[in-house]
Amino acid sequence: MRRISLVVSAAALAVVVAGAVVVTVPGRSGPQAPLPPSGASARTVAVAFLDAAVRRDCRDMRSLSEPEDTSWCPASLWEQWTGEGDPTMSSWTTLRSTSVGSDPEQCFEYGMRESGLVGMTPGPNVWGLCLRHHSDGWRVSEEGVG
Repeated sequence: MRRISLVVSAAALAVVVAGAVVVTVPGRSGPQAPLPPSGASARTVAVAFLDAAVRRDCRDMRSLSEPEDTSWCPASLWEQWTGEGDPTMSSWTTLRSTSVGSDPEQCFEYGMRESGLVGMTPGPNVWGLCLRHHSDGWRVSEEGVG
């Protein structure tokens, strides 16, 4: 009887762990591309980050941002079920600088087509991102509207 109880407990634990993994693990990351060199301009890094976002390339988005920004990575089932959505950038256009050349932070505005962002209507929107220079080059430090 004790052995049956142990087997049932182990099976229940396995089901709970498997359920937690299925619900919390994000979807597969998209294809990778070569990263820009550390001496690349803020614009070049911004373009690489946006291209990675369209591909949903989580590794490149992490590498090109500080702090890590994986907002455009596939969401976990838990995030989708709890109403946080599954933000997807399907394309971007017209990267325009909004900074003065001497600013320590370089900011850009661009058009994009998105879906799955909670609180925003799917389709074309204007978005922005800012980059700061770090020891390993320019990195996206923030993004969003406003």
